Amino acid sequence: MAKIEDIRDQTPKRSSTRSVSSITQIARHHSATQSGDFWTFWNGRWKDLGWSTGGYHEIILPDGTVQLCYDANVVTNGVGGHNTSIYNICLVGQGSFTDAQESAWRERAQYNLERFNISVDDVLGHNEFSGQSTGCPGTDMDRVRAELAGSGSGGGQSGSERTLRLRSSYMRGDDVEKVQRAVGVTVDGIFGPQTEQGVRSFQQKHSLTVDGIVGPNTWAVINNSSSSPEYSRLLRLQSPYMRGEDVRQVQQRLGVTTDGIYGLITERAVRNFQQEQGITVDGIVGPVTWERLF
Repeated sequence: MAKIEDIRDQTPKRSSTRSVSSITQIARHHSATQSGDFWTFWNGRWKDLGWSTGGYHEIILPDGTVQLCYDANVVTNGVGGHNTSIYNICLVGQGSFTDAQESAWRERAQYNLERFNISVDDVLGHNEFSGQSTGCPGTDMDRVRAELAGSGSGGGQSGSERTLRLRSSYMRGDDVEKVQRAVGVTVDGIFGPQTEQGVRSFQQKHSLTVDGIVGPNTWAVINNSSSSPEYSRLLRLQSPYMRGEDVRQVQQRLGVTTDGIYGLITERAVRNFQQEQGITVDGIVGPVTWERLF
């Protein structure tokens, strides 16, 4: 349990407040300093900027102590242009944080996710908000979110698989690549519009709710169908037509009739897939095309 230093009755603040129900995201920051606390930052910077309120609701010190600086209904100055709906938490440090800090972060993030009834996907780093050019929060937020998801936080979401969706700051990571392989789009690890459309097509094909969001139900189908069969032979259009279970598997991935016969329709689907993937378009399923398919 993190040690809490409650300084809310001491910190300078504006008189106006917001509804706590308006909070839709948690922002993680770093101080870009090796030391300091609320008063260091207030007297050394914020006060001179003319701010009436500090930058963060909570500050996590190197020893894991949490300075509770403001109530949630106070708007702080963490992310320009976005603060009306954000709860700001800062870790003192510059890209390197203590185990005590990370432990306190997870505890406070979990508490606030439940308090505001928001999901792990709504935890963003400062630089993930639109219009921000900064190295803050000095850490890999995909890893941070994965750790939070793995600990079972965020509205009861459990397991290591996070909900993936299209948002203004594109989600990135190995889990996005896994989805992209499953739905047959370019594998770049970025959940953009093409990936969302691929997810929608995949959901429609598998009789799932078509919303473009990779949640528990879509993950279950992806995981059930993502075991990769072994590549065994070159598949191409020839006379007589090639036949077999490997042909059927390719057809299933391409969304064409699964009759196990490598005919004209299958070859055309292979060519379209190769073109989408940016690989050689020859209608032949060799090792590269097979790897992209599966």
